[in-house]
Amino acid sequence: MKIIFAFLLLPFLLLGQDSLSTHLAEIEVTDNRLSIPFRENVRSITVINQEKINSIPGHSTVELIQHFAGIDVRQRGIHGVQSDLSLRGSTFDQVLVLIDGIPMIDPQTGHHSLNLPLTKDAIERIEIIKGSASRIYGPNAFAGAINIVTKNSLKESLSATVEAGSFGLRKGQITANLPTSGTSISLSTQAADGYKYNTDYQLTNGFVRQNWQTKNTYWKLMAGMTFRKFGANGFYASPKFKDQYEEIQTSITSLQMTTKLGNWKVTPRVYWRRNQDMYLFVRLKPEIYRNMHINNTLGAEINTTLKKGNYTTGIGLTLNQFYLRSNNLGKHNRRSIGLFVEERIQLFDNQLDIVPGFNLHYYNDYGVKFFPGLDIGWHFNRNTKLYANAGYTWRVPTFTDLYYVGPTNIGNTDLVPESALAIEIGTKYQPKNWQIEAAIFRRDGQNIIDWTKTNDTLKWHPNNYNQVITTGLETSIEWQPSRIPLTLSTNYTFLNSSFEAQEGHISKYALTNLRHQINTRLSVTLLRNGNLSMTYRWLQRVTLPDYDLLDTKFNWRFKHFSIFAQANNILDRRYTETNLVEMPGFWFSGGIRFRK
Repeated sequence: MKIIFAFLLLPFLLLGQDSLSTHLAEIEVTDNRLSIPFRENVRSITVINQEKINSIPGHSTVELIQHFAGIDVRQRGIHGVQSDLSLRGSTFDQVLVLIDGIPMIDPQTGHHSLNLPLTKDAIERIEIIKGSASRIYGPNAFAGAINIVTKNSLKESLSATVEAGSFGLRKGQITANLPTSGTSISLSTQAADGYKYNTDYQLTNGFVRQNWQTKNTYWKLMAGMTFRKFGANGFYASPKFKDQYEEIQTSITSLQMTTKLGNWKVTPRVYWRRNQDMYLFVRLKPEIYRNMHINNTLGAEINTTLKKGNYTTGIGLTLNQFYLRSNNLGKHNRRSIGLFVEERIQLFDNQLDIVPGFNLHYYNDYGVKFFPGLDIGWHFNRNTKLYANAGYTWRVPTFTDLYYVGPTNIGNTDLVPESALAIEIGTKYQPKNWQIEAAIFRRDGQNIIDWTKTNDTLKWHPNNYNQVITTGLETSIEWQPSRIPLTLSTNYTFLNSSFEAQEGHISKYALTNLRHQINTRLSVTLLRNGNLSMTYRWLQRVTLPDYDLLDTKFNWRFKHFSIFAQANNILDRRYTETNLVEMPGFWFSGGIRFRK
């Protein structure tokens, strides 16, 4: 019934006659080697711009991205305190998250990929690359990558926000952009009492970006930290384990320069990511069971680009050193080296785009792997193109996969890396006030790692014996009429995963993906100073009951301040996104924002 409802919107969408610029033509998708304008890119890419960031009802980056096709965010609790991320039916370990191109790789577990030190006010846009991205970013981008681009301090501004709401929510935030010194700063703190027993949390973020220029060289320094403390009622084990608790500290620091050496654009950078995770099985009795994991990722990259006529060459070299110190997993080190080469060829007056490339990657514990790939795009005109791409991808087991020992889980040191061949065919139609996209895809996964057991009395144990073949369809339509100040969009995703496992084995992750997903958004400008946004989502999972969610957000701007309010789960649905953790019913929040 919900599918019929969503597609009934399409005739209304088709009523648009005139057009309006969406500014996507000017955006360059900033992957690590080749920066290609959005209209010319021949991959499946979603760009979440400022208008969407400001209007979508949500408190965190996590709650923003879950409104777009092919993206499945499986939250435990509210406001993105602990969440897993899936692209096109992948597991949470198969998606790479980046901030300004810096990878947030966590060798311990993909559960920590979304420990981000950013508030929404610090984000310029979010770029979501779906399908195999290992050729560009390396093995961790098995099913795709999400790059969060932070704001540059081009315009002086100062803002302060206070907010309060249901479940004892209280939040404060300060953001400053100082273009004369090239500095952007964002600080925030928020807490809530929780929507049921032991779901309270405290969250503090700090982020700074410093830019400066010396002659022909552009420098960028970035640093951020997030502190998270939260009750984890049923988060990682059976729902009957209500007293779990976790504290996380994640920090990231990077330094990057961009310069030119002859015809080459050269961008070297170094970075350091540290994650500390303390877990208690019983919150007030740490002596019963306590885990303390500390991991460090050190990285260095050099990326180069040469554009000459119809040919653009990208070459990159990456080095990573991973360290883990854990009272449960032990002490482990891992080292990787990657070489990237890509060539963009434009023929027939730039109508035909051919982008072959490869990534050659070495791990000291798993050897060398070669990832070739090819993108092809045909531009019928400025607004219409057809594209196809294919590529191999790979992922090494995390330290949790290999070494974890706990009350309900035990690792497997005999695991081998996952691999897959991903294929996609799609089309994009982008006149001035329309953005219409459709794609079909297939990912043939081999040696896919899944945690399984043969009966409920045993521990979960990871093995390689599964094969997962995922096929799917994505469509999206967005309309912004020129004579009416509104945006109306809808997208639909269908996924089908065929899963081969040993008879009698229960799967923990491989079949928790979505089968159908519909997202619809209406955003209306009111008398120039106000904005009302409503979103409707319907989701059907393979192994969980389907559910639908209606959210809304209102904002009214005055000269030096604005007031806002949002309501989530207006229909008061009972639902779970992962691991039988029940999500909250209706909740409300509102606040005021001062700006200078």
